[in-house]
Amino acid sequence: MKWHLLFRRKTFLFFALWAVGAYMLLGQNLSVNAKIKPAFKDYFGLPRVSVFLHLNKSAFVKGEHIWFKGYLYNRLKQTPFKEPVNLYVGIYNSNGDQVTKELFISEEGFSKGQILIDSTFAGGEYYIKATTSWMRNFKEDDSFIQQFTVVDDQLPETNDYQSPILDIQLLPEGGHLVSGVQGTVGVKVLNRLGYGVQGLDGYIKNRLGDSIASFRTNRFGLAKFQFIPDKNEDYYCYIKNSDGNELSFTLPNIADIGIVMSVKRVAQNRIMILLGTNSFTKNKIGNKPYSLLFHRDGLLKNIEVNFPFGESYISYILDSKGLHKGMNIITLIDNEGRPIAERLVFNSEGIKQGELSVSLNTIKEDSVKIRLNELVNTDSLQFLSASVLPVGTQAYQHRKNILNSFLLSPYVKGFIEHPSYYFTNMTMVKEEELDLLLITQGWSRYNWDNLFNNPPEKKYNFKTGVDLMGKLNFELPKKYDLMLYPGKNTASRMIDLKQGQDSFDIKNFYLEKGTELKLTALGPNGKLLRPNLYIRVDDGITTDKIYDLRRKNHKLFYNMELDDYRLENFITPDNTIALEEVIVTERKERKRFTNPQISEDKLTEVTTETEANFPQLLDLIRSNGFNVWEMPNTGYDRIRITTKRVMSFSLTQPSPILYVDDVYYSDFNILQDFSTKKIASYYIDRSGNGEPGGAGGIIRVYTRGDGDLGAAGSYEAIADPNFFVHKLQNGFSPVKDFYVPKYASVSDDSFRNFGTVHWEPNISVNESGKAYFGFNNLGWKEFEIFIEGMGADGTLYSQRELISVR
Repeated sequence: MKWHLLFRRKTFLFFALWAVGAYMLLGQNLSVNAKIKPAFKDYFGLPRVSVFLHLNKSAFVKGEHIWFKGYLYNRLKQTPFKEPVNLYVGIYNSNGDQVTKELFISEEGFSKGQILIDSTFAGGEYYIKATTSWMRNFKEDDSFIQQFTVVDDQLPETNDYQSPILDIQLLPEGGHLVSGVQGTVGVKVLNRLGYGVQGLDGYIKNRLGDSIASFRTNRFGLAKFQFIPDKNEDYYCYIKNSDGNELSFTLPNIADIGIVMSVKRVAQNRIMILLGTNSFTKNKIGNKPYSLLFHRDGLLKNIEVNFPFGESYISYILDSKGLHKGMNIITLIDNEGRPIAERLVFNSEGIKQGELSVSLNTIKEDSVKIRLNELVNTDSLQFLSASVLPVGTQAYQHRKNILNSFLLSPYVKGFIEHPSYYFTNMTMVKEEELDLLLITQGWSRYNWDNLFNNPPEKKYNFKTGVDLMGKLNFELPKKYDLMLYPGKNTASRMIDLKQGQDSFDIKNFYLEKGTELKLTALGPNGKLLRPNLYIRVDDGITTDKIYDLRRKNHKLFYNMELDDYRLENFITPDNTIALEEVIVTERKERKRFTNPQISEDKLTEVTTETEANFPQLLDLIRSNGFNVWEMPNTGYDRIRITTKRVMSFSLTQPSPILYVDDVYYSDFNILQDFSTKKIASYYIDRSGNGEPGGAGGIIRVYTRGDGDLGAAGSYEAIADPNFFVHKLQNGFSPVKDFYVPKYASVSDDSFRNFGTVHWEPNISVNESGKAYFGFNNLGWKEFEIFIEGMGADGTLYSQRELISVR
């Protein structure tokens, strides 16, 4: 057998760098420009986005939350998908039926949230699914689906018996076998549950019983063998199953005409593509040109292919730098653009996989601080999430990580038993195992009929926010404006209504469930009028189902004696006794300890009109001549206030002094979401009133009652008759800060196996490559830390680390 090697000298280097233009040997395949490129432009013109959810565990007990960090990835650019978009996260039972679905926001490619596992969840297997409205435009479902378990004292019974019945599949590389042409055949041996069977020996024999090839299945039941089939011969495959019985079956059909494609790695950064055919096929195709397409997500490169005279094989040795980073779909097409053979090849060259060193930084009593160092500096911000569990935990058995979710799963159409295996501590051996997986996966998930004839239509946009619709049941008086006060996180606004208009529709509004919307009609001189109207909010949540589930019960939990772990009382219930309540109210004159220079008559009383015009205290401060910046969740100083007066002695504008109930505050964070309804009176002076340090002004606020202030304030105003109030039953789910559940014990084996020590969704590795986070060790000395993450430059992280605090 003679393999014709092209581009041995300088031509090879020129090709490997993918210089401009395609290589023409004996002719040019015009279908590439006329058919393939236009089809790719239409089919992949809309960007494809992948989602990955990092769950803090894979097994939960009733009363715990599923804490998650969401990562959204632009597959074409291989960077975070930065546009803001609604992320719908649903829970489904073992039949794929929806149990609950909630709405979260993704910004700059990241999201976070939590879903409570409440008393309605029975023990058993569930699935969490994350998707966007945009994904509904495509025939390929890019939703993220991950299995998890609700662990209970009683779980549904399962039959773990390993049936000797096997599903044995023989899958020719590229799609088919051709008579007289050497080909590779992938082998997949599955049990009755659809999972690979390891260590089975197989043999290929002809009708005379001569051994032609042999193989042995790996840990996932996969193998391969090579041989030259003959159309006139009969071939049989023999495999012994687990009970020693030998199974026999025939090989796939052998075609008279065709071209066989085989791909193999010949060096660390070199792959060889071998195309082979027989004389019958060569006579039939003559000098018609073929093409090899290298494509992914609309990216396309191609090579012209012509079989030289007298040769049945032609090979190309390619530099992996010239291939697309990550997955390459290699398709052989004829001169009319019809696909002949196809093969998935993964190229690790250029993939941005980050690596961190994780170490103990400090220990102070029960507080542990962890240090993360980036081993290869990327000069870019990196965003990570980390789950901290006791060493020996049985509650983290995820089969997916961020790398396989973004680089592998979007391109294959078959089930992958343990996709994260191939991207955990990657080695040459694992790359070979990954290539074996891709041989047995066959063609990519993209259907060529759809690609040519059914490009996606843009029916659904990247929905951001919810839609607020209102219907007025009264006639808005002239010179009155309809005002909307949507509560915290969203600024108040005027709803622009034309004369006679009785409805409105506000798109892409950020509104959380439980928010009280308040509306009023604001007339001349601040006069208020309660509107009579109807409000509806559309958050885009629909009910759906997961089909074609690959169920796999976690054998661990069924083999464990769960009664020993007292999981029924794993989470301590709230034992607060509810007493009948008698409320006694008493009006008290509040004693003021004001600055001697400020008398009671200088205080301005807050009226209903004040509250309507300035619903937040920051609105009131702005109106009194100060610059106000609100930067929630961006650091320590979330609120910044400065005077607008120009100071001759200072290059920067100073900030005013703040007192709330005569208590001095060194920053303005308390003013975040501080409702004006909490205030009885105030004194604001831009000059500072001569007080020491008051060059930037003075702000004194006196509240109506005692208690917590700011965003968590407990003051409840009496319902105002001038406002229409609507409490939202749908919208975005409020994102909570992580807290450790009230476990019955944090020191026993129940906690070791199923408990949660800490969840950290917001780790930022700065440009210097360092990050820190801390947690309470709950008395434990050894931990497993599971890290997933993505950088602004598209670097992906997935690590498991052991930390000891002894």
